[in-house]
Amino acid sequence: CESYADEFRSQEIDGQALMLLKEDHLMTAMNLKLGPALKICARINTLKDELS
Repeated sequence: CESYADEFRSQEIDGQALMLLKEDHLMTAMNLKLGPALKICARINTLKDELS
């Protein structure tokens, strides 16, 4: 998990950018595996729903 956090920091992903991320961004630009990418996107979608 810490390596993912480091990658988010190095890619300068802030709150606004986080809400725009898709699975393909995580897997291609950030080299995450499919499972973690799907879990992160599911959590992002939950956050979006809570903010709506």
